[in-house]
Amino acid sequence: MRLELRNKKETYSMAVRGWAAAFLVVCAALAPVAIVAQWNPPNPVVSFEKQANGLEIHQKGGVLKFEVDAPDVLHVTYAPLDAKQTTSSSDHVVIKTDWPAANFDVSENDKAITLTTGKLKVAIERESGSIHYQGADGKQLTTDTYRMLHPAEVNGEQTYHAEVAFGIYGSHEGFYGLGQHQAGVWNYRGETVDLSQENTEIAVPLLVSTNGYGIFWNNPSRSVVNNRFVHWLYMSGEVADRVDYYFFYGPDADQIIGHYRELTGEVPLFGRWAYGFWQCKNKYQSQAEIEGVAAKYRALHIPVDNIVQDWFWWVTMGEMKWNSKYPDPQGMINKLHDEHFHLMVSVWPYFRPGSTTYDEFDKNGWFVAKTLSGGFHPLGQALYDATNNDARKKYWENINTALYQKGVDAWWLDTDEPETEGKQENILLDHKLAIGSGARYANIFPLFHTGGVSEGQQAASDKKRVFILSRSGYAGVQRYGVTAWSGDVLSDWVTFARQIPAGLNYSISGNPYWTTDIGGFISGGNLNDPKFRELFVRWFQFGTFSPIFRVHGTRYPDENELWSYGPDAQKILVDYDNLRYRLLPYIYSEAWQVTSNHGTLMRPLVMDWRNDVEAQNTGDEYLFGPAILVSPVTTQGATSRTTYLPKATWYDFWTGAKVEGGKRIEADAPLAKLPLYVRAGSIVPMGPTMEWSTEKPADPIEIRVYPGADGDFTFYEDENDKYDYANGQHATIKLHWDDTAKTLAFAAREGSYPGMAEKHTFNVVVVSDGRGVGIADSTAQARGVIYKGDRLVLRP
Repeated sequence: MRLELRNKKETYSMAVRGWAAAFLVVCAALAPVAIVAQWNPPNPVVSFEKQANGLEIHQKGGVLKFEVDAPDVLHVTYAPLDAKQTTSSSDHVVIKTDWPAANFDVSENDKAITLTTGKLKVAIERESGSIHYQGADGKQLTTDTYRMLHPAEVNGEQTYHAEVAFGIYGSHEGFYGLGQHQAGVWNYRGETVDLSQENTEIAVPLLVSTNGYGIFWNNPSRSVVNNRFVHWLYMSGEVADRVDYYFFYGPDADQIIGHYRELTGEVPLFGRWAYGFWQCKNKYQSQAEIEGVAAKYRALHIPVDNIVQDWFWWVTMGEMKWNSKYPDPQGMINKLHDEHFHLMVSVWPYFRPGSTTYDEFDKNGWFVAKTLSGGFHPLGQALYDATNNDARKKYWENINTALYQKGVDAWWLDTDEPETEGKQENILLDHKLAIGSGARYANIFPLFHTGGVSEGQQAASDKKRVFILSRSGYAGVQRYGVTAWSGDVLSDWVTFARQIPAGLNYSISGNPYWTTDIGGFISGGNLNDPKFRELFVRWFQFGTFSPIFRVHGTRYPDENELWSYGPDAQKILVDYDNLRYRLLPYIYSEAWQVTSNHGTLMRPLVMDWRNDVEAQNTGDEYLFGPAILVSPVTTQGATSRTTYLPKATWYDFWTGAKVEGGKRIEADAPLAKLPLYVRAGSIVPMGPTMEWSTEKPADPIEIRVYPGADGDFTFYEDENDKYDYANGQHATIKLHWDDTAKTLAFAAREGSYPGMAEKHTFNVVVVSDGRGVGIADSTAQARGVIYKGDRLVLRP
């Protein structure tokens, strides 16, 4: 058998994948490891040595190393016997290399050498070299049956193709993560996934298993994860000096994600405005148009925080200079700020001939490829080398001078896979980068590109938190304040439905911020077509419960504002916009959990019900934060949808009706209603209605308590922007619902920040049928209390 990379015209062979592999599939269920041992070239253990931080094993064919970074984190490498390179080609991704010493033991018998930590037991068979991973409780997790390095020449470099085969245990084991992919697949059991950057495809090499482990494939070249043979999971990379992966033990996904972020970078908190509503389309053509749209939003009192200027606002691509349709950019930015708008501007990594900026980058050799044929310009265009330190710094310097210093608030880094410009293959593959072969680093461009902008802005000022919207991503981009969006997707129901598993897999890959073009981007949508209006409303409802909430797309006629869809649709859209703003205290508090506690805002059900087979295979609904189950409607004309409620007690958000879970129900879903259910034991703070995120103090706060289980929630506040929060200038209030005593306890406030309100009015309502439901304020049904920072217990 030969492994084909979808974007590569040639193929490269992988050993032990021919007719023998087909035979293995038939026999695998009987004795997976033993059968592979028969067909795999023997690679016995020759010797081993316990080291200060792990274990080194010399096999007949190579050197296997285990670095014990933590009791539940192992760094596993396998290199040729004569290997000279001691660093990984992915050290730009992994930023934590200094770990506190972890206790572990090494023992041996005539069958195996065993490494034991407080969380894992790893046995290496002497005869075959297979690695058996077990939990401390003895549960079999997986087996690294063999690892291979096949000599190869790629892009003029003598290197290896790397491959590992893992044995799979249990018929219900599910696989998730690996970034964002558009095939509509949620559970990757039995599937093959190419890890290769494209428009709409984002490679993040973290695999999460319901068996309690995660594997981070530490290789930025194009790679493949192949589970088509359902008892075997193959991971392979096109360019490698060694097999290199991290093995994480959870057993839950939150813990695996925590390990991933500890390894590749924690997630900063966005400014509060970023969690509000964003207005965008393809594209605003002038200063007058942007100013007019902003003014109309404020005149109609429709909530919005951000307006976006898409591509070709410039004179020449690469030169940060507004064209003549924007006669006074500084005045425009000032006016938007005065009206409480933020402004995001699209910038690309491409340059066209005809500017001094192009000439400077060309003279300094800062382009990866020049005069690309096809694409968007007959003269072609050049991609800058984001891995070149000087080029990356100059790129930010140009943005800083032309845009940031004038007040632009956020960055839309488009086409940064990078865009293939009419070619099937990634343009890096046959070029050289400052850090090495483009094939070796084929997936890493978005990390360097977003990193340069993020680090540049933070060096320029700490008064405004970085926000980057990127069409691509890679492991580690989360540390740079990056939200990925799902790319230039079609405006149809099939594509809409596929966005949900795409976003869920991206989220469980450790990257918590993600969004879509609400309504789709390509092929547009006719605003006068009732069918398209329905699609837009349903997509907008989904967007309300996405981490970042933004409309975008190509429309006919050329409008995309909430009033563009007719009065009936507008009412529904504005209702959900208002709901988003009412939920900002909940969303911002959960964003703090993302930053401080490895949280995930858009939570696939498998994260909370790992052993529930129905939850494992449900990829079209999810939890938004810990409390709210979201069940998007993705079928045209539907007035209901089948919704799976995992085992718990649930409340219909709209009616307060109580429903016992552990089953599928038929949820009522007329056009104006997105099925939403809230888990018993949840505490959901809701703020006042407002037109932008900081229009009013976050007060009074309605606290909805959903009885039936004990519950906890941490209410978070800070200055809403700047980086002082990272230096301890923030405040939290821990809330606890005691379901037996029917009391809500407010702990003493922890922390403070400049301008903090000394007291809060909390209106507490215990949800039941018709009580504390829907979008409207429930103060009339609530019990109010003035909280001044001291512990307080309330029986609502």
